[in-house]
Amino acid sequence: MKLRAERAEFAEAVSWATRTVGARVTLPALSGVLLEAADGRLVCRATDLEVAAEISIPVQIDQPGRVLLPGRLLSQLVARFPDAPVQLTGEPDRVEITCGRATFHVRGMQAEDFPALAQPAEDAAQGIVKADAFARLVSQVARAASSDEGRPVLTGVHLEATGETLTAAATDSYRLAVRSLTWDQAVEGTALVPARSLQEAAKAASEVGGAVTIALEPGQVSFLFGDRRLTTKLIEGTFPNYRALLPDAHETSVVVERAALIEALQRVSIVAMGQANTPVSLTFGDGSVDLQASNQEMGDAAEALPAEIDGEGLTIAFNPGFLLSGLEATGTEHIRVELRDGLKPAVLRPHAEDGQVDDLTYLLMPMRVS
Repeated sequence: MKLRAERAEFAEAVSWATRTVGARVTLPALSGVLLEAADGRLVCRATDLEVAAEISIPVQIDQPGRVLLPGRLLSQLVARFPDAPVQLTGEPDRVEITCGRATFHVRGMQAEDFPALAQPAEDAAQGIVKADAFARLVSQVARAASSDEGRPVLTGVHLEATGETLTAAATDSYRLAVRSLTWDQAVEGTALVPARSLQEAAKAASEVGGAVTIALEPGQVSFLFGDRRLTTKLIEGTFPNYRALLPDAHETSVVVERAALIEALQRVSIVAMGQANTPVSLTFGDGSVDLQASNQEMGDAAEALPAEIDGEGLTIAFNPGFLLSGLEATGTEHIRVELRDGLKPAVLRPHAEDGQVDDLTYLLMPMRVS
């Protein structure tokens, strides 16, 4: 292999690929970045067997070839390169990297041990959505996924494409987040994507910007950002029928300032710290929402906020962390809480007078107060 690349492009390619290189790997080859030079382009690939990253950049090639280099070492070297073109020369077992006056000799790894990465099928169901909209969708929904690896189906985010709508849903059985957005064309397909992988794709979308193409295939889903790609394996299993959990009516509707409720919740829930499963009670009535928490060891706290209440007053208790997560997900100046009674799930939604809000539903199971 012998090639010449622009430093900025090469550094960006290495940075993109090494995002999937883990500190602990089961196979030595998984700690490496595969560099393949051919037809005027350098392709960099890396994978942890769950998520694979790939990027292609233009380079000047004097001799095509492929090498597998240690990912972390390569990333650290590139981050400190001077502002000068990068030249790679050598054989698979030893590569010379030159940048300006700096020269490094890096021992290669066995490229044959690097796993083959599946390419998206040409007939895959694909849709395009704005990168910022996709990143926002993931940030609002993935937070409700479970972290319990003993229930792998609940650690994923269910993506469902129906016509021109993409719907994402996640639940840990205590809360449920559902959000839909429209994309450019009619697509049909579903995928149960690991929440961690989807969050990595959302992070990439925020970094790259523009648009992201989502390709749904049996066994995997790919996220394409121009000459960059992230591919992740899907979770096997059946996602719960979450639509059956969504209430079709409510008895009480409450509109309250989101930031004020977040601050009050954070203050009141301080007394719940250190004692597991301590709820925060919210009482809605007489134009206010009253928050209260108590802890036998630390004491109690209460705070009241003004609220617009339509319907009968009631009291309901929540896990303060789950409630805070839902409030943060909405992102609007005001939120609307829809309730039936103190023992049935509550629904949080973004609220704005003009109705221009995200199509987000955050359902939260109540806690019983002893």
